[in-house]
Amino acid sequence: RMTSDEERAAQLRSLVSSCLTPYYDTHFNLLRWLQAYPTLSVDKVAHKLRHHLMFRTSEWKVDELHEKKRGYHPIHKYWPTLETGMSGVIPNCVVFVDQGGNIDHDAIHENFSHTEILKAKLYDVEAVLATIMRVEKETGKQATVLFVIDFDGFQYSKKLVDLLTGPMMSRAEFLLTHYVELFKHIVIVNCPAWANAVWAMLKHLLPQRTRDKLCLLSSSSWRDEIASLMDPSIGPAFWNNEKHSEFKLPMERPPRVPILDTKNPLEKLDKLHLRAGKEHWMEYDLEKGDVIAIHVTSNSSFGFTIVHEESDTDDVFAMRPVFPLFTSVHGTNKTPIKDEIIIPVTGTYKVWFSNAQSWFSSVTIHHSVEILKNSLAN
Repeated sequence: RMTSDEERAAQLRSLVSSCLTPYYDTHFNLLRWLQAYPTLSVDKVAHKLRHHLMFRTSEWKVDELHEKKRGYHPIHKYWPTLETGMSGVIPNCVVFVDQGGNIDHDAIHENFSHTEILKAKLYDVEAVLATIMRVEKETGKQATVLFVIDFDGFQYSKKLVDLLTGPMMSRAEFLLTHYVELFKHIVIVNCPAWANAVWAMLKHLLPQRTRDKLCLLSSSSWRDEIASLMDPSIGPAFWNNEKHSEFKLPMERPPRVPILDTKNPLEKLDKLHLRAGKEHWMEYDLEKGDVIAIHVTSNSSFGFTIVHEESDTDDVFAMRPVFPLFTSVHGTNKTPIKDEIIIPVTGTYKVWFSNAQSWFSSVTIHHSVEILKNSLAN
């Protein structure tokens, strides 16, 4: 006889079967979505999961990312995230360490667009998921992640606060929408004295379930406290000091980002002004092999996606994206979103711009959407 969890997971699987890929189709992947929304009906959970599954089969080919070797994207060199091993304290828990304070965030955000940064970090999240799925297959039990962020190197400034509340929060919102219940704890170590004040300001921006998982360890005794969460021997060796030598894992500090060549901006961009709460659609009839080339920038945050219209629904979350749906791309964009999307099947495609998340402020979007015909036929 199936347990209650197994019955609900089976029901969820039947509701999303048309979008579910063999790679993602595991009991625990489905269970995570049910755990993330315990008060919702299975039908409503299926709506949210279906949105994620369509994202996985978009032109970003998310299912295939874990098969790549890290380093294919230039940002990987400057923003490492390392799997250090099994916790040894928390059952079935894998530890990952991010050198948050030693990452050259300013230069990365100066030189790469919101979506390019997300493309690079998406590989890391998919690597986390692949590791969790492997552990679950080996043990038959649900696995989780202890994600440790090292704040050493962060200097308090308005620019840092703007990064944390702006583009970083925007990316976190996107990833939390798509990757639910992976993380058991998100732990911040090497916290400077000002971190608690910033946390008090940021925490109301996070969902309650995420807020409950996040923990700032003591700025003075975190090296002792971390031992209650993980075997210290899998911690980076640069955590050692005159009183501690138990952290054994060699780990290099990431390099700084060099000044990159800046290309001249497009001379002519169309201008779109959206009042608060409004959205705008652009529709194209395209053939398989056509290419949509986009160049988008703005003076404030906005929503954006490109979808294949398969039905008469007005719900953008129910449409199949060829370019992922972002409810909030943080603006002002120092580096524009630029991409080329090859059309997978003949049909009607829509470009969506939105200011639905704003209650009061308007946004001005400058964009170029160019159609290159039949690239595969040439």
